Amino acid sequence: MKITFLGTGGGRFVVLNQLRATGGFLIESKNLNMHVDPGPGALVRAKEFKKNLTKLNSVFVSHRHPDHYIDLEVVIESMTGGAKKKRGILISNESVIKGSWDEPAVASKFHLNVLEEIYILKPDEEISFLNTKLKTTKCVHANGKCRGFVLEDEKKIGYTADSEYYNGQEDYFKKCDCLVINCLRPRNAEPYGHMTADKAKILIEKTKPKLAILQHFGMRMLFGVSERVAKWIEQETGIKTVAARDGQSYEIEKENKSLANF
Repeated sequence: MKITFLGTGGGRFVVLNQLRATGGFLIESKNLNMHVDPGPGALVRAKEFKKNLTKLNSVFVSHRHPDHYIDLEVVIESMTGGAKKKRGILISNESVIKGSWDEPAVASKFHLNVLEEIYILKPDEEISFLNTKLKTTKCVHANGKCRGFVLEDEKKIGYTADSEYYNGQEDYFKKCDCLVINCLRPRNAEPYGHMTADKAKILIEKTKPKLAILQHFGMRMLFGVSERVAKWIEQETGIKTVAARDGQSYEIEKENKSLANF
């Protein structure tokens, strides 16, 4: 099973200045070719990092903030052969797919209609698809309109999505082979709905994944800070922790070592 980061940036100013790419990440296995949170530049970064989005069979969107969904429609078109084949699965929540009286859906009816299947999930709901299982997790972010997940395939992958740390969060992510944490802010910062580095350490301590990957960095996590944070967490917890970089892949089967830096 392989995870490839088409971007590791998050937050307004990193996105607007593209100080890190913001294309989300891919999960590839024998069963899956899933794009997670296709933010601004997902299509361009896929080409840059030599990833073929026509091979996708599923997309997961955690919530309706632009750094997580803005390239969703073009990713759907890639997955469906230019919207000519009814193909692929979209997994998200009601806010993203249906919208509300003051928030339109983030993908057009045209794009939704070319998908083979759509799942609209609340926290703690579980689905089976493409010989895998996915359970959504609660997030403290965006007025509760955000979902993380635990994916059980060849390996068990956890994704916090955007969320500040909360009591009981660790119950979702125990025994993961890999835990991907959106760590927007440094140690002892105000969370404002996002994970801070000190709380990421607590989550990693309590869940004990085989590999923890930090990503989705805000301004204060750039310029070497995220790498120092990952090293500090690993020293404190004894758990392999890395700060992802744009274009980097991790082969989870092979002792959690990085495959490549494109």
